[in-house]
Amino acid sequence: MPKAEPIEVQLIQLGGLRKATDLKARDAEIAKAIGSKTNLIAAKGAELARELRVCDLDTVLHKAFDRFMEKPGTTDKGCYAKTAIAQAMYELEINDLDVFLRGIHHVQLEPVWGGSQDTAAELRGICALGLVRANYHDVMNELAELVVDPDPSARLNAVRAIGYSENDLVGTPMLRMKLLSGDKQPEVIVEAFASLMKLAPAKQVSFVARFLDKPDAEMREMALLALGQSRQTAAFDLLQSMYEREIRVDQRRAFVQPIALTRLPAAHQFLLHVIIDEPRDLAIAAIEAFKPFRSDSSLRAKIQKAVNDRDEQTVREAFDRVMSEP
Repeated sequence: MPKAEPIEVQLIQLGGLRKATDLKARDAEIAKAIGSKTNLIAAKGAELARELRVCDLDTVLHKAFDRFMEKPGTTDKGCYAKTAIAQAMYELEINDLDVFLRGIHHVQLEPVWGGSQDTAAELRGICALGLVRANYHDVMNELAELVVDPDPSARLNAVRAIGYSENDLVGTPMLRMKLLSGDKQPEVIVEAFASLMKLAPAKQVSFVARFLDKPDAEMREMALLALGQSRQTAAFDLLQSMYEREIRVDQRRAFVQPIALTRLPAAHQFLLHVIIDEPRDLAIAAIEAFKPFRSDSSLRAKIQKAVNDRDEQTVREAFDRVMSEP
């Protein structure tokens, strides 16, 4: 029997399947890789199946997951294979409840210098998303546990999954509680705000606005961005009124980008007024807030006109810089 190629070589060879023209042979090689006893090879196979949208691998993926759940700390160090398999199932819309339910409860402690590390946190988060997509009847109870998971990546996917659930009745109180109790990881809070506004944007504006009075500057900034990204007229009205209530330029500046993010015509018109009439620093901030929209030729022309109407060299230079940035 010929000696197997080193794992590194096998991974490179598998990567070459992206350019394969014989799709039947390619898919057979991917299925073979998923069936490998080597976790990194199986993970690469699952990654390719997901990326290349290979169909009819439900059974192959399920069996591989079963295999790596046996003595998982030995057969799948780092939880690479199981995580890649769950990700493939999720993105290929394979609603395998058995895999997702086992995965969302799986904890894999592995030794590291000075203690141990749970390598299955990402797997739990992916399986949460999978259960939502599969419309699992008890998914909200599963997410309620995961939202307080010790690992931030699991909590992040938990609040993201709540947003995807479209279950306003249960999801909204869970997200409100998460925001009120806080999280050490800002990314989790950002996602919780986004998910809350996704579930019930119009009803949550006043709740999110409460965080604008918090002493935590980072929390205030995240709440402002959430209001802007909600694209709600009520959010713009609130942001505009708070902008006008402030006197100092540095305090007003905090509202400029969130106002732009609402993408509402009234918001854009308001910022064009800022460019023309407000202090220079605010005018430049408004131009910078328009950066995500610089490919919109109609809006860009309006910004150009506002800059020309102001007729100030520093503001004109800011326009040229922002609109030419990649």
